[in-house]
Amino acid sequence: MIKNKILFLIIVIVLNNFVILINSYPTTSAGIVGEYESLSIGSKEINNVLGQLKSNINLNRYFFLNNFKTTQNLNIKAKYFFPIYQIDLVEGKKQVQYLSLNGDGENLKTRQPVSNNRNGYPQYQLVDFPIGTVYDISVYMDTNIQTSKTYESFLRNESLSTSNDYKTKKLLDEKCTYLKLKLFKDYLGLLSTQQFLCFDSFEDLVNNNKQGNDGIKHQNNQDLFDSTISNLQYTGNSGNSHIGGRGGVQNAVNQIKVMSYNTWNFNDPWRERRVKMADVILNESPDIICFQEIRYSSWTSEAPFKSSVRKGEERNQVQHIWKLLSERNQKYHFTYLPSMVYNTNTGLQFEGLAIFSKHPITDISSIKLSREVMNADDAHQRSLLRAQVYLKQHDLNINVFTSHFSLEAEGSKRNAYESLKYINEFPKPHLFMGDLNLEPSANAIQYLIGDYEINNHAGNLKDTWMEYSSRKLEENSNQDIYLDQLRNQVHSDCKITDYLNGYTFPTLYGAPNKRIDYLFRSNDNNLKVLDFHIKGRCKEIPALSSSSSKTSTNSDSNHLYPSDHTSIVTTFEILN
Repeated sequence: MIKNKILFLIIVIVLNNFVILINSYPTTSAGIVGEYESLSIGSKEINNVLGQLKSNINLNRYFFLNNFKTTQNLNIKAKYFFPIYQIDLVEGKKQVQYLSLNGDGENLKTRQPVSNNRNGYPQYQLVDFPIGTVYDISVYMDTNIQTSKTYESFLRNESLSTSNDYKTKKLLDEKCTYLKLKLFKDYLGLLSTQQFLCFDSFEDLVNNNKQGNDGIKHQNNQDLFDSTISNLQYTGNSGNSHIGGRGGVQNAVNQIKVMSYNTWNFNDPWRERRVKMADVILNESPDIICFQEIRYSSWTSEAPFKSSVRKGEERNQVQHIWKLLSERNQKYHFTYLPSMVYNTNTGLQFEGLAIFSKHPITDISSIKLSREVMNADDAHQRSLLRAQVYLKQHDLNINVFTSHFSLEAEGSKRNAYESLKYINEFPKPHLFMGDLNLEPSANAIQYLIGDYEINNHAGNLKDTWMEYSSRKLEENSNQDIYLDQLRNQVHSDCKITDYLNGYTFPTLYGAPNKRIDYLFRSNDNNLKVLDFHIKGRCKEIPALSSSSSKTSTNSDSNHLYPSDHTSIVTTFEILN
């Protein structure tokens, strides 16, 4: 550990003293870079990684398949009894990642000793510094080989195990036997999970790998992606209680509910905020969630410095949220895309986008959005993440996109233009959402909805908040009285959606005054807006930790907010 700290100190010193020429024009070549190379089935490297994460991967399957009766919340020392099956690599590739500082091949450097001179002093050369390695792999869980004696003893002990544990064992033996994972090994050698997709058979996995970018709907009746999600999500108790039942609201078969949420990265008090965020999500029970400002940090964690950590201690926010939702029986496939890399005094921190889906994710892709590295307001790397979600009951693929736009006006216009160009490469229906850092009158937003041109082109996306709020106003017979009521309720009663303004930021102190989070749909006849909610700005949420609240700008003296943004939630009717 001491060696790793010294290594990072050297990197910081080199970065601060290494003179480079940085471009002043927009580029998509900066940020995280690296080429993929294939991995052989017998690769010692990937098998060592799988060996280190064997217990964690099996525990993830347990969280995905098990029906929890109560939630553990932040009790990271909770004892879980689960089988540990053998993991076999099906196929894979890896990407050694570097940090490009200017997009012209000038990467973050570190000093490397090369030789000793005649006086015995070491000589150094500057070399590209690998910030981490991503392993993009498909694996088979061999449920015929179970190696946990603790789990076997647990099942035999009738005073500990229940009938539910035997139901879970049957699911673990038969379901989710193939996984499509992304595992990340950071520059300190610490491991985490960036992607978890579950499949019940090799055929399902093969169909996923062959899906590509065409987005073609499946026209046959084969039982694709018959995962246990449908069994876990759409049965059981309704209502908002997650104790003693599956919890969450139930969405109608012909509807789909979609949420966008900026998590406000690791800002304090994250341990308390993440529980409140999970409860906000539970109460809506969305089918799809897009997150922004999801962080990974080697050091910003509740865990001590070690390569193997307990569930809930991982250094990746996506894993924290996923665990809390899984305990509330909200079961999601997920994928995470780091975009920005911050060089902080505690090491490198990665920030990016994530998409969660209760329905199978059948394809994933992304692009970098251009930025001007020399412009402080446009210096952060922005990306567009896409997940193709398959609705089996409707035989419909939905291409879901999320992004987090630039703070700078010209940068945001480029972001909007590049995003829409990429979105239109895929079949409709499209859903595009995120924290766009812009109010509705901004040129970039006007471009997306078709009221402003960029490069002689205008978009035609539909703003779902505008669709729903306009309808609500039109439905009210006396609009003047209704508007007066809304104006009085905007800050006094946050239980209703603010149809007057739709403000989403900032939530702090319960008085949002900007609408910068959006959920757009493509202009087609596949999806119809039924409802729109703004959640997570209510002041009635009590702080769990008074000590954390006293030192946090997040809360006033009595209240805690899940994030500095609200979530936005649109419910659609599926028309096809």
